[in-house]
Amino acid sequence: MRLRHKQVKHSLVLRIGIGIAAILILSSVYIFQRINVFLLILNLFSLELSSFPSYTSFVFNKTLRLALNDLACFMVIWSIFQERKHVRLAWFVFLLEILVILPLYLFIKLSVEGDTEISSPLLSQIHRMVVNPTLMLLLILGMLYQKMGKDNR
Repeated sequence: MRLRHKQVKHSLVLRIGIGIAAILILSSVYIFQRINVFLLILNLFSLELSSFPSYTSFVFNKTLRLALNDLACFMVIWSIFQERKHVRLAWFVFLLEILVILPLYLFIKLSVEGDTEISSPLLSQIHRMVVNPTLMLLLILGMLYQKMGKDNR
């Protein structure tokens, strides 16, 4: 019985630690969103930006931001639910984002407006959904709602 108490306590500390790390990642991505990571990497390896297409930096930074935000949301989902089925569902949402929504957004954005940070009102909403963890946060809320419904039955 005593060993089980230590395991639960350890598990709770781990869950809280992962939750805090996720919040730090989400906060860092937001705070440093204006930093051109692609340019930093090029400078690190002494490469020239002119050797890449002009939109490469835009695409790389948006994709990295999506991946980091979703990684942090995976951590939040695991720390709240600790169930494999919830993380698996989050992976499906991530794949939808990275394979369908992001390429569609990038194609429309780069075709219509170019690689500027300012978007038209329509693309601005899609931009928020893509680079901010909007879909994942909605997924977490849906999972919480479903869990509360099961607990009340």
